[in-house]
Amino acid sequence: MLDDNIEIIKTKDGSLGLYDKTLDEIFHSKYGAKTEAFEKFVQPAKIIDKRPLKILDICYGIGYNTKCAIENFKNITLIDCIEINKNLILESYKFKYRDDIDKIIKSNIERNDLIHFYIDDVRKIIKNLDKKYDIIFHDGFAPYKQSELWSEELIFYISKLLDKNGLYCTYNHSKPVLKALLNTGLFLGKTLKDNKIIGTCASFNKENIVNPLNNYELGELYTKSAITYKDPFLNYTHQEIIENREKELKNSNLITLSHYKKFKLNQD
Repeated sequence: MLDDNIEIIKTKDGSLGLYDKTLDEIFHSKYGAKTEAFEKFVQPAKIIDKRPLKILDICYGIGYNTKCAIENFKNITLIDCIEINKNLILESYKFKYRDDIDKIIKSNIERNDLIHFYIDDVRKIIKNLDKKYDIIFHDGFAPYKQSELWSEELIFYISKLLDKNGLYCTYNHSKPVLKALLNTGLFLGKTLKDNKIIGTCASFNKENIVNPLNNYELGELYTKSAITYKDPFLNYTHQEIIENREKELKNSNLITLSHYKKFKLNQD
């Protein structure tokens, strides 16, 4: 049974999603949970579809990213899924995707064969994983709701789990998250739809980045707007992280984003 604060909603592509009343936030996009899983996570990751794949699905929710991966990749050997809410995992196979895939999810909840479920705060789990993954999906609530899922320190730990030829995928294209990824040594790229940015890809292998950030976009990451979320011991609350970032913003000598844009405009 789902928690009382979770409400089932129907998204525009017909797939079911969830609304978290406590956070006042929806899981996936209102335009389509299934569509988002494909466009922002699985489709960009297809560049890695060359060998047996190990996938890490951070913030599994009701499993659309994992289900979509099973549908589109034929050579998966392992999917590790991290989700703090056990009830979401237990109910995830009931959110119809495709009968054969729903059966795979149900059977793996019971016996952990292809899919392994880790039920806890991602910050506790991530430090104890010692595998390398070919594809990492990162699908937490946005930083203004749960900044602890996007801290520089957590992203550092996530990057250590990415194979040198692997790909990290997220819907998030905010500057603090991009800067945190850049600080790990990853090459950064944009996920595009109709020439609009809908997400981010990152890899240690530059060849995996189809639409890299240009010099102007990289320059934005050296402005105040890109100051990262800090969680040095991976145990701060969302409020603590936000308040500390506000203090850092106030005391920073970095150029503001607006001044950067004005400077580049004058240069042109």
